Amino acid sequence: MNINDIVNGILAGDKRMIARSISLIENDENAREAIIERIYSHGSAKIIGITGPPGVGKSTIIGNLAPMLAKTGKVSILAVDPASPFSGGSILGNRIRMQEALSRYNIYMRSTSNRLYEGGLSEYSWDIIKVMEASGSDYIIVETVGSGQSDLDIMNIADITCVILAPGLGDEIQAVKSGLMEIGNIFIVNKMDREDSYMAIKDIRETLNMSNKADIPVIGLNSLTLENYDRFVKYINDWKYQNKYRRNERKIKQIIMEKIYRIYSEYINNIDSADIENENPYYAAEKIMKNVAGQKFGYLEK
Repeated sequence: MNINDIVNGILAGDKRMIARSISLIENDENAREAIIERIYSHGSAKIIGITGPPGVGKSTIIGNLAPMLAKTGKVSILAVDPASPFSGGSILGNRIRMQEALSRYNIYMRSTSNRLYEGGLSEYSWDIIKVMEASGSDYIIVETVGSGQSDLDIMNIADITCVILAPGLGDEIQAVKSGLMEIGNIFIVNKMDREDSYMAIKDIRETLNMSNKADIPVIGLNSLTLENYDRFVKYINDWKYQNKYRRNERKIKQIIMEKIYRIYSEYINNIDSADIENENPYYAAEKIMKNVAGQKFGYLEK
């Protein structure tokens, strides 16, 4: 199967070709660049980021939200799951929980491992989003790993970042104040059927007030009765900001870092054990850079 067939399939919305292209994007650099080159100018979707600590119901919210958005446009979902730091494998549990139900609404969902990539997304989230855009998606929902305060990279990808929290977090709201509480365009308190739900909304609003962000909405959802989901959908549809500049800037920096690492990787992976044990690490690192780039970066000049 050649790249042109895959690209034509993407543009036609063929789910089999979309799945095939994403596998190539994750595993074949030449195919990845060839696919992106051909589809880059196609499509324009609203990117909805869903992030928050584990156990707050992000997947449940997406399972309810996506069919509602599908009433007014084509929806795709990218769910990122954590990889094991030992085996590198990932269970991809989001797909197990949601994919069968969402297929009834013609919603394409793809789970992917973060492959230990930091920030709550995968290394190729941008590329996968471009494939989903080119396939005709009007909405793309991106669910982060869900490790909590460190899931901040979504702000560089999404047009609108939705931070999901739940009653009972208590001091954890304060703990994420310098992270997730700074990036949200809307805050959702899920599980409003619990007794302490209104106290959770109060805590979040007080935290936002202290950060001069009192205008950011806080919406309580009941995912059992779908209470307030209409407000959530309306807020998303009314949102006009597009984050394309920051999204592309992040990708450009990532590509440059990848290419720089590739240049140095042969030397990095073959560092002499004596250098590690006996040499000043700053000196050893600069010596490698000097050997590869043929220039000094400051330390050797001292």
